[in-house]
Amino acid sequence: MTQDVHDAPGVRDGRGVQYGTAVASVYDSLIAPAMPAEVAVDRLRPYVAGARVLEVGVGTGRVAVPVAALAREVVGVDNSRPMLAEFRAKGVPANVSLVEADFRRPLPLQGRFGAAYSTMGSLACVHSREELTAALAHVREVLEPGATLSLEYYSTAVYRPLVELGTVTVPMPHHGGTTTFTTTVDDADVLTMGTLVEKDGEAPVEFAEQVLLIERDEVEACLVRAGFAVQEVVPAEELLPYDWYTARGVA
Repeated sequence: MTQDVHDAPGVRDGRGVQYGTAVASVYDSLIAPAMPAEVAVDRLRPYVAGARVLEVGVGTGRVAVPVAALAREVVGVDNSRPMLAEFRAKGVPANVSLVEADFRRPLPLQGRFGAAYSTMGSLACVHSREELTAALAHVREVLEPGATLSLEYYSTAVYRPLVELGTVTVPMPHHGGTTTFTTTVDDADVLTMGTLVEKDGEAPVEFAEQVLLIERDEVEACLVRAGFAVQEVVPAEELLPYDWYTARGVA
């Protein structure tokens, strides 16, 4: 399948893109290994098997590649051109198409999807509850009636304590270095996390991201307002800092 890349308004000029060239260049080697895809793929399996599937925030293909082995087709959306370029450089599976677009706007996609998913808190990259509801509605608009949306969303049980700590440095066994997080949250519940990844013998990588940090019941309320019925919520566990939501589009 041809990997077509489309531009939606606000994407070509880079507005709102949190992961640029520096992050994309080391994402697979320094960042993604801390979050193995197996748990997400196992949770997605019942919904994506044999289906036409949408991934929101496809990045470098950490989850899309194993999902493509299960699904009939995967369309991956991301607003970061450098992340998509890294994915293409590795080789994109034949049944995967990549679309450069911003989920905060209507998605420029053809046809409907039998399932959608978004991992590592991608859909939290908004600045208000209204913006989150609109983003979820944009996903709902391209789903078949009754199709599921599975998503990981930042867990307040994990990130509120990080805010209290301010700055914390943790070892990263998968690359032998450390990652330092500096975390704040404002009155609008927008969390800003600065991340510094350091590994011996390599230049440090520093980036920042902003996400809407809200309680589980508020995430569920946004899903409902966007046209979904929440089926299950799995709280963050062990080293996974995200709550897992499964919702189904209301006909």
